[in-house]
Amino acid sequence: MEYLFSPLTQIIVLFFTSLITWLFSRSRYKMDLKSSGIDNEIKSAKYYRSLLDDMAIRLDNAITELMKLEDRFVKLMETNRELSNTNMQLMETNKELLVELKKYKQLNGKRE
Repeated sequence: MEYLFSPLTQIIVLFFTSLITWLFSRSRYKMDLKSSGIDNEIKSAKYYRSLLDDMAIRLDNAITELMKLEDRFVKLMETNRELSNTNMQLMETNKELLVELKKYKQLNGKRE
């Protein structure tokens, strides 16, 4: 009976040792898994934060460029208006000069 009891005791001790080890390692595994998940979330948050910062910088640059283009557009519109006014004045002057030329030709006896 002693020969049967000794191996059976060893098997029972081994089983309970394995069971206790498995229980503790399971909780440790869960903690490692949570820690790994938190680390991944932190890395992910840093990555997305860097993307958002980059997008904010790009947006600021785009807004600045747009404001410069808008100022340039306003200046070009003013220049266009001035040139149109100058053109109208020159056309009026041209009409006046044509009238004067006709008068001059008529005075010299030439026909149109």
